[in-house]
Amino acid sequence: MVIVVDDDGPGIPEGEQEKVFAPFYRREPARDPTKAGVGLGLSIARTVAREHGGDVTLKNRSGGGLRALFELPT
Repeated sequence: MVIVVDDDGPGIPEGEQEKVFAPFYRREPARDPTKAGVGLGLSIARTVAREHGGDVTLKNRSGGGLRALFELPT
């Protein structure tokens, strides 16, 4: 099973895509701290996926934005 999530934001530079899976890593520290998270969402998602034999990966979309793939074995 594959769950695909696309957004239309600026994407993430290829060299930083693995960094965003680190716990508490926030790519945009200038965000309003009252509205931003703590940087655990992608770390948790990848850990859960890997514990079930899958993975979470990121890829910039050719037309702009980012694609997240949450893959689990069937």
